[in-house]
Amino acid sequence: MLVQLHQNSLSKCLVALGGLLLSVSGMSSFGHAQQPRFFGTSKCDSYCDADGRECCDYDWSGAYVGLQGGWSFLDPNPVAPNHVQEDSDGFSGGVHGGFNRQRGKLVYGIELDYTLTDLDATAPCFNPAFDCGASSDWNASVRGRFGIAFDRLLLFGTAGFAFADYEGFTQLIATGVTYDDEKTLTGGTYGGGLEYAVSERLRVRSEYRYSNFGTEEMSYDSTYTVDPDLHSVIFGASFAF
Repeated sequence: MLVQLHQNSLSKCLVALGGLLLSVSGMSSFGHAQQPRFFGTSKCDSYCDADGRECCDYDWSGAYVGLQGGWSFLDPNPVAPNHVQEDSDGFSGGVHGGFNRQRGKLVYGIELDYTLTDLDATAPCFNPAFDCGASSDWNASVRGRFGIAFDRLLLFGTAGFAFADYEGFTQLIATGVTYDDEKTLTGGTYGGGLEYAVSERLRVRSEYRYSNFGTEEMSYDSTYTVDPDLHSVIFGASFAF
């Protein structure tokens, strides 16, 4: 039931993100003279010189919220070579929000995000009488962001704290008896990407993030020590206030 709820929520996030990105793709021009008006007009669309060239830069300051989707990769990294926990990858989708300040070309701020994932893999254990599995249904982070703005284009790096759920099991094939354990992991995350302001309010982004959660002991039919890594390729859209 819990997994089904996660999958339903993930589907809703991805559908909403897809609709927003389709709206963006329907806008025919990103030029300053014909900036999309649906999400508001930037001051940089209005104040131009006699040749029509822009005389001010886009302002990245303020709060924003948005939707995101992409692809995630989970590597459990079991410490003992005879402890099998299979890698997995799959779609991910979620929400993010944050606040920026800008000083000249320097943009800095804080961002939070929550992502639902569909990461699940099972493989034969080192002991062929058992199957071994590992999965993760969600992750979240609280991060700082630091970037350099080139008018409407922002190149940024990000780093902070990461959280994720991790569930694993061993199952005796002959009887179906399962030994499972689930924990909420904490660790660090860092990455970078780029963001483009389509209009005063609407921004689109792409980024990569790496998260590591340190070693954790899982209690199955025996104790497994894992050192999970999470790699995420993320695309998103944000609405600025």
